[in-house]
Amino acid sequence: MLTKVIIPKMGMSTVEVDLVHWFVKPGDTLNVGDPIAEVESEKANFTIEAEVTGKVSEILVELNETVDVGTVICLLETE
Repeated sequence: MLTKVIIPKMGMSTVEVDLVHWFVKPGDTLNVGDPIAEVESEKANFTIEAEVTGKVSEILVELNETVDVGTVICLLETE
């Protein structure tokens, strides 16, 4: 099964963020709590962590790309 990793809502006024760092690449195995990516808003940096155990199937957003809150940034293959 594929699980979507999305940019979470980070505040009332934040509508978009810049993806500034990937901690993973396709094929990497993740456990709950492992860092996936770091994003930057006007006010702060935020690390997106794995909410499930799985393997990175596909990365959908390029480094330094600006994306909206709610955007799917990668897919995890889970059991």
